[in-house]
Parts: sequence; structure tokens; C-alpha cells
Amino acid sequence: MRTKVFIQFTSILLLMMVVPSCGKEDTESTEIPYVYVNFTIDPSSIEYGNLNIPGNYALIKGGYRGIIVYHYTQDEYLAFERTCTYDPTESCSRLVVDETGVIARDTCCGSRFLLLDGTPMEGSKATRSLRQYRTTYDAYYRRLHIYN
Repeated sequence: MRTKVFIQFTSILLLMMVVPSCGKEDTESTEIPYVYVNFTIDPSSIEYGNLNIPGNYALIKGGYRGIIVYHYTQDEYLAFERTCTYDPTESCSRLVVDETGVIARDTCCGSRFLLLDGTPMEGSKATRSLRQYRTTYDAYYRRLHIYN
């Protein structure tokens, strides 16, 4: 009798674990592929527009699908991967910065992210923050090092 109850309990427990995984695939479990990033730019150069002014941004090559560099404060820069965290495997999953200059929107799923910290905004399909790269700024030589 005890064995029968144990088998029934185990069967129910296994069924409860399997059923939630059926249906819609969890696209946010897919990680953005790792790409080695290690380069230096001059934010005051003409190539990067007005990146030397706080509040401005630049879209640059590197990372998986590009990098958004945001000039946060006088000597602080933030760098984020341009791939949305909702479904990074979609070829159309690429972030563009809107006219405010502080919000990045995915062209595929419509998720929006705040460039002040990379967090997804309310109403976005994405729930994970953007992949952020490390930055070090040398004000004397006007060099911004971006790396992971």
C-alpha cells in the first residue's frame, strides 16, 4: 500500500514538473553569445560625434551585434550590447536609440531599455537587463577603454 501511494505521489510530482515546460518556449533563457571585447576609442574624435558631451551616445562596431556607448557623467561612460535580451537569436533583434537619447528599443519585439543602467522598461517583453561591457576612461589622454 505504501509503495502504491509513493508511486502515485512521485508520478503526480513529475507531471507537475513536466506540464509547465510544455507550450511557449522561454526565449529569455537563451543567452547572448559571448564575444570578446577589448578596444579603446577617443570619445572626442569626429568619428564618434558628440560622445564627449554627457547625455550623448554613439553606436559602434564590436560585441555580438554592436555596442551602444552612452556618456553618463563627466568622466563616466556606459557600454551596452545592441542585442535585446528577450530573444537574442532573432536576426532582427537589434537595438536602436530613440529621439530622447536615453531609451534603446528593440526593432524585433519592441522591448525598451533605459540607457542609464540597461534595465528593461515597463511593458517590455524582456525582463533581463542589457549585457553591459566594462569601461575605463582616462581623462588626461581622452581614451575610453571598453572591454569584458
